[in-house]
Amino acid sequence: MGRVQFGIAAMATCVAAAGCTSTPPSSPVTPAAVIQPAGPVSVNGTYNGITQLVQGPAMSCGTQDMLTLHVVDNTFGYTLKQPQVPWQHVRSFNVVIAPDGSFQAQSGTAYIRGTVSGSHMAGDIVGDACAYHFEADSSGTF
Repeated sequence: MGRVQFGIAAMATCVAAAGCTSTPPSSPVTPAAVIQPAGPVSVNGTYNGITQLVQGPAMSCGTQDMLTLHVVDNTFGYTLKQPQVPWQHVRSFNVVIAPDGSFQAQSGTAYIRGTVSGSHMAGDIVGDACAYHFEADSSGTF
């Protein structure tokens, strides 16, 4: 066998041997475990904050007021006093907080809506003559 033929034979043997001794392919990569959300988070507690007038006359609606909401089983009640409205002095709302933290309730044409995230609640209260925005925290106190 000549040198060229010996070199080709040696190279073929080496390639064949390397193919046989290489490590087997690793198993397919599996995706990381998917972390499932823990489910709805309870927002129960007492939220203290402030309402601020966003629509209506300041003289009859007031410009701001303290607010306390007690959330139990993801529900709370709120009563909007509106003495400036002779046909409806009070609007009452029974509010249910959805699993995503949103809420909305209506009483006649008046409504309350907003969101809860962590220990913070924010929303709007729209009455028959006045409208307010509110911010409240479950860690805040008055």
